[in-house]
Amino acid sequence: MTVKLPGLPSFCSDELPSFVLPSNTFTTFDSILKEVFHNLHKIKWVLGNSFMELENDVITSVDKFWPVGPLVPESLFGKLDKLGGDLSGFDSFKSDKEGDCLEWLDKQEPASVVYISFGSLILSSEKQIESIACGLKRANRPFIWVVILPENQESKQFKVLEDVKELGLVVKWSPQTAVLSHRSVGCFLSHCGWNSLLESIAAGVPVIACPRWSDQPTNAKLVTDVWKVGVKLEKDSEGCFVGEEVASCVDEIMSGPRSEEFRKNAAELKRAAREAVADGGSSDKNIQLFVDEVVSSSCL
Repeated sequence: MTVKLPGLPSFCSDELPSFVLPSNTFTTFDSILKEVFHNLHKIKWVLGNSFMELENDVITSVDKFWPVGPLVPESLFGKLDKLGGDLSGFDSFKSDKEGDCLEWLDKQEPASVVYISFGSLILSSEKQIESIACGLKRANRPFIWVVILPENQESKQFKVLEDVKELGLVVKWSPQTAVLSHRSVGCFLSHCGWNSLLESIAAGVPVIACPRWSDQPTNAKLVTDVWKVGVKLEKDSEGCFVGEEVASCVDEIMSGPRSEEFRKNAAELKRAAREAVADGGSSDKNIQLFVDEVVSSSCL
């Protein structure tokens, strides 16, 4: 079965958000979605974290949706972040050695580093860590890898991580937006959460999509088939990915026949993202229209 939606390619079931599938076990999503759709007639505006140039066909097919993004730290646009931090960052995860990542990146060649992170809350399984480590060894490229382990696995996985540490850095936390915007980063192996994906787009970094659940499979489809800024890491018959596939995807992004296309498309989206939030840009105008309508309504 495939699903066709306005402005998008056809989706098969494993490319849809997991919470709309019969296999979804998080039943709270059902009630949330029903409440949202049943009350749409009461809503005048939906302000969304996207921008017109990124999803023009989809946005124009949806009533009441006003894109006002990308909502990412200003540092991704080469400006000082007025909020004094990383919007996606959980300050409690910050390490005293957070500068080590950037100092290490300064010593690497441009667009040579693989950045790997699956978000701040997801723990890495033993098999996943072994697969990534094997893939990194095969690819033989420098990397920064954010690994969050359950306490009972830390000692077990130490040897696996030791085997690849000469190639790069294994950390528990990284300043993600600073890493993504660094000249040495060449691709982002990501779970494709929307915030991380927008940060990658704003930084102009191609993506290796490794979705798990929620909206991530759909976001991965946009990466590969709509925006064409990356590839998807395919899984085996047991739902896991293998080291050879990790290495293959890294090579495809960094030096494969389509590597220039990926970089060119990513650079174009980066430019569009900056223009959208700049004075007079599409998102800037939408914010102003919203403010004007609110002010006008309050004066009635």
